[in-house]
Amino acid sequence: MSLDYSAVKDAAPWALVAVAAVGVVVAIVIRKIVGKILTLVLAAALVFFGWQQRDRVMDWAGSTASGVRSGACASQPSFFGVDVSFPGC
Repeated sequence: MSLDYSAVKDAAPWALVAVAAVGVVVAIVIRKIVGKILTLVLAAALVFFGWQQRDRVMDWAGSTASGVRSGACASQPSFFGVDVSFPGC
């Protein structure tokens, strides 16, 4: 297979423009997909860590309510660094 000069001169620029256009479209699509995936991963991480923090507070409240801890008010838990106050403490 061989190409002559006029085919390269006339068709190559259009082929390069088409490849560039396809590359831009693919980059935009991949960017949107990656953005959605990153958003889902971030949301899942926030839910996971939020649930862990909630469980710590709920476990502390359950053990304090059952009277297992003495002086429990001195060691109240925090929720993402914010101290949680309980009735009676």
